[in-house]
Amino acid sequence: MKKASQLKKIISFFTSFTLILALVINFPVIVHADVNDKTFNIIEITDFHGALNDASGNPVAGVLADRIDTVKRNNPSRTLILGGGDLYQGSATSNIMKGAPVQEVMSEIGMEVTALGNHEFDWGLNTIIDTTMKGAKYSIVCSNLYDKKDGKRVFDPYKIIEKDGVRIAIIGGISTETPTIVLPEYVKDYEFRNLTDEINSVAKEIKDSKLADVTIALVHEGDNSDNVTGPIFDMANNLKNVDAVFGGHTHTKVCGSASMTKIPVYIANSYGKGYINAKFTITDNKKIKFETPTYDNNYVALDNENGYKAKDPITYYKVDKIVDNANEKVAPETNEVIGYNTEKDLTRNRNVEPYGSSVLGNWASDITRLAVKADVGFQNNGGLRIDIPKGEITTGTMWKFMPFDNTIYKFNMTKAQIKEVLEAAVKDGGKGIQVSGIKFTYDSTSPSGNRVKEITREDGREISDSEILSVAAPDFIATGGDGFQTFYNAGGNNPSNDTHIVVRDAFIEWCRENKDKNGENTIANKEVSRIINISNNLVFQEKKAA
Repeated sequence: MKKASQLKKIISFFTSFTLILALVINFPVIVHADVNDKTFNIIEITDFHGALNDASGNPVAGVLADRIDTVKRNNPSRTLILGGGDLYQGSATSNIMKGAPVQEVMSEIGMEVTALGNHEFDWGLNTIIDTTMKGAKYSIVCSNLYDKKDGKRVFDPYKIIEKDGVRIAIIGGISTETPTIVLPEYVKDYEFRNLTDEINSVAKEIKDSKLADVTIALVHEGDNSDNVTGPIFDMANNLKNVDAVFGGHTHTKVCGSASMTKIPVYIANSYGKGYINAKFTITDNKKIKFETPTYDNNYVALDNENGYKAKDPITYYKVDKIVDNANEKVAPETNEVIGYNTEKDLTRNRNVEPYGSSVLGNWASDITRLAVKADVGFQNNGGLRIDIPKGEITTGTMWKFMPFDNTIYKFNMTKAQIKEVLEAAVKDGGKGIQVSGIKFTYDSTSPSGNRVKEITREDGREISDSEILSVAAPDFIATGGDGFQTFYNAGGNNPSNDTHIVVRDAFIEWCRENKDKNGENTIANKEVSRIINISNNLVFQEKKAA
């Protein structure tokens, strides 16, 4: 016993001496975390958009699952997997099967809770609830979506998950922009309340009731692509009793913090190209510290030995089986070759900024117009989801290009009404638009709402103020989506104007009818400028000055 006591004194002396020496000579001392501290991995997958495979058929979901499985095995009891919304809609396989295979993949990966995205409304929310989520091992949380009929929340506002004795509350939310970017018919029964107010209310309830040790806001909302500003940062700057915010929606990778509250703000990559692995440590006295998360080390789009574009990518076999089975089921519908693109990639790149024409925008609006024999055709930019690569064009290609089940509305408009539509397209914050049968000029330096300067037929012939033109537009914008209220007032409010021709079907049928067996382009790949920003057009300006 005496020897033990002496040994303790000697150890104590040398420990004190070492610390004093370190202070005197500035020698670095490694301080280890308290043995009772617990470190957790918070993984977020967001805006997956049905990307079970990429456009070339590479195993996006399989590689993603393998990467995440490695994280889980390294920290098995302290890993939490979250979804940021917009998980299902976007690929032929997922769309045809109403998101079921994506849900099965996320369940297999180990997702425990997800936010609700705006694209979860694309098939009607009941489809997500009754079909997509059937048998899911995770749940949807959303604090700010209410049913107008009974005034109650549609989903649970939060979920509490216990990991290794630590209770983590996840409060869900959806962007209040949703009603303007979803088919109006699918959101008319819902109220989207203020996101910040609802999260604060729920977070206070959780704190007052001592329900959780850590509180996370999981919202389908994004930034301004600058990692500093935007709706998600505006919200985070006004949150209370929240330890971190995970977002989505804008397809941007974000690792920042709110300037006022210092709450960490994270958004993972989209389309399965990666996920965020954010770590936090909690101490015995419940102090929480988030570390800088990792992105690139887990990035699955890199063409390397582990990426999904690799020659022999490493995948998770159970997820591969889910994807293969789903692809096999839809193959008869998606593998038909309906055309060819032999010259170069067909793109949605606009010829002028901030709003202009694109090769695919021109083509899409042309087919929308021709399908119902209208004078003028319109196509919203957001409805066209991919560029079309060089090579064979299949029905699956068209499902990716136009994944929405939009139908074509046909109704009559005056030149004045068409001008209102175009003004809405090119105003500050406008969504832009693609046109067929007409062309127009605008001046981006003019006051918003007074920018459209000239509208003519596509061949340059004038349109008189008294003429009535037949117009074709997808039901999304025809019924007021993207802020095009003029379409709604002119005829989108009348269901009898719905031709029930699905826009995507019109694209597919046109490709079939114009398929060139000699391998020439099915879709004309020529630059046609139908939208001209005259503030960038020196020739026009010189002519005007003369």
